[in-house]
Parts: sequence; structure tokens; C-alpha cells
Amino acid sequence: MKNIFLVTVVGAMVAFACVTYACNEAVCASIVSKCMILQSYMCPEPNVTVDELSKKSQVEDLPEPIVTLFTALASEPDPQQRFESLTYPIDLDIKMFKPDFQKDFMSLQNNSAEDVSSIVTVNCSVVFMNKCSTWIKCKADCITMGAKSYRWFHDGCCECVNERCLNYGLNQSRCKYCPLKEAVMPATSNLDYGDDEDDDEEVIQ
Repeated sequence: MKNIFLVTVVGAMVAFACVTYACNEAVCASIVSKCMILQSYMCPEPNVTVDELSKKSQVEDLPEPIVTLFTALASEPDPQQRFESLTYPIDLDIKMFKPDFQKDFMSLQNNSAEDVSSIVTVNCSVVFMNKCSTWIKCKADCITMGAKSYRWFHDGCCECVNERCLNYGLNQSRCKYCPLKEAVMPATSNLDYGDDEDDDEEVIQ
């Protein structure tokens, strides 16, 4: 009888140990999953800082820019304070805007005569959206404003660029309210570039 009782007790202890191990494993698995998905409380912080995201961006040329529209919008402060414009001088070579045959002709002239400087100074206008936006919304806003190109920073800052600008405007994140200093920035690999914005965020018009 004692042997049966002893076997029963030992078996119960083994079963309890197995169940306890299984529960711990399940809990650990759920915690790891939460850390991986949310990167939240009690989990290691992602190895990406806001400053690093502000230095990374992607650029794209836009079809059919409307220069007059963009110039008009950028020349005056936005009444709704959705964006702020910045104009700065740049030096351009007028040869860049001449047809190929004119470039060849000028090249022949330069070989036989003293080269005359063809550098002109023009103003480049860019617009920085005040609030953070997704890549899709940034592109849509810049198209609506008539921009020639845009630069979207990985911290959420959006820059629309006019036609007389080199290298897609300024490679500096200057949005007034972006990035959000209090927010925990996700890793770049976790950024969802394709999701649409909420209904209360309207495209610039």
C-alpha cells in the first residue's frame, strides 16, 4: 500500500513539474512575441534612434509638376499652418537646360575662344510639412501642391521640392512638429510604408 501511495505521489509531482514547465514556456513565448511585435514595456529598445531615422530618406521625381501652383503656395505662409516654406539660392549651369545640339555647338566655341561663365544663381523653394506623415501621404501632398519631386525622411518628415532645386532639396529633416520626441520610433524594417492615413487627415489642397 505504501509503495502504491509513494508511486502516486511521485507521479503527481512529475506531472505538476511538467505542467509548470509547459506554462512557463507558454508565458515566455507570449512575452517574446509581445516584445517582437510591440517592442513595449520591459522589452529591449530597438537599436534605432530618432536621429538615425532623420538622416535617412527616400526621394522620387513626380510626374507633371505645376511650377506656378507650387511657387504660389510656397511664396506665402499657409493660413492653416500645415507647412512652412524655405527658399535658398543655388548655382546652376545654364548648359544643363539647353538642347544637346546647342551644348555641342557651345563646346566647339569654347575650344576656340575663351570660355564665358555660364553659372547663374537661382532660388530653390522647398516646403516642409509641419506634422509627420507616411510615405504615401507625403507623395500625395507633394503631387497636389505641384511639386517636381519630394523627399520623405524615415522619421516621418515630408519635404516637397520645386523644379529649380538640386539633389531633391535639403537633406535635413526640418518639419516643425516631426519627429515626435516623446514617441518610441520603430525600427526601419517595421515601418509600414503602405498604410493609408486616418480619415481626419486630409490631403493638402
